[in-house]
Amino acid sequence: MFNNMNSMEILKLFAPIIIFQVALLIYCIIDILRKGVRNLNKPLWIAILFINLIGPIAYLIIGRKRWSDD
Repeated sequence: MFNNMNSMEILKLFAPIIIFQVALLIYCIIDILRKGVRNLNKPLWIAILFINLIGPIAYLIIGRKRWSDD
């Protein structure tokens, strides 16, 4: 599939996904440091965030501190 593409074309193709993933990672780290977490502890959640795209999504669904948790 990518045989006829050079590395710059491939990078341009995946750039939106990479930008989204980095932005989501940064958002989740800031959220953890400001608001805290529900399950586990902060350093463990930050380590989990670096598991590709699954980590930040898991944090937003499971670990994020909600308004009612205060």
